[in-house]
Amino acid sequence: MSVPAKTDPRWQRALTGAEPKVSSLATRLLITRLRDDVRRDPKSLGPSVVQLYDFFVANSFASRDLAAL
Repeated sequence: MSVPAKTDPRWQRALTGAEPKVSSLATRLLITRLRDDVRRDPKSLGPSVVQLYDFFVANSFASRDLAAL
């Protein structure tokens, strides 16, 4: 599965909507931290989306978690 563009609404939904059900611990920890950052400071949504996107680009092991987003 290819990584969707940074502008894909799934990235924002993963950080602001219902908690996605991911299987990888690394993915779960990152999403939890980024969701907390966005809750504390809504202006951090853009940079948080970029971090999440970059994580999936750099870590092919997490590709199966993309379906959960």
